[in-house]
Amino acid sequence: MLLGRIALLGVLISGISLAEMVKVTEVTEITKPYTQKVKVGENCFEDTVEVDVQCGNTDTNSIGVDTLVGAVIGVAIGNQIGGGNGRDVARVVGGLGGAYAANNINRNKTCKSYETVTRCVPQYEYKTDYKTVGYNNCAMIDGVKYCKQTKEPIEYLRVKKTITVY
Repeated sequence: MLLGRIALLGVLISGISLAEMVKVTEVTEITKPYTQKVKVGENCFEDTVEVDVQCGNTDTNSIGVDTLVGAVIGVAIGNQIGGGNGRDVARVVGGLGGAYAANNINRNKTCKSYETVTRCVPQYEYKTDYKTVGYNNCAMIDGVKYCKQTKEPIEYLRVKKTITVY
């Protein structure tokens, strides 16, 4: 009977687990590199560019030599067309058409010009920052180092020991 109780006690003891709190002695950060493109300034320089500018006569109210020459040429061409009253009408229409064409021939003409402009190009560098993503919390228990990873540092590790009797 005594032997049976000792065996029962042995079975009970073999299943005993002890929980204990152990002071953390070492905390190290777990970091991860983050690389990003960062604008650090601009490189500016002078550049010469070609631009279109108005170079024709923009005054539509003036009658110059070109208008008179156009009217004379229009009348001469109109004189070659038709006969009688038709020829007179052709001269008038030719004169007016020639004057209008000569007066407006250089109105919308564009010429090339050059202009100096300042251009800036952004300058970038790649910068790596190390961000903390967690902590290794370590403690020594019976000469063995145990560690647990957590998001925040902790003061104690909870250790569970199981005692087994043979």
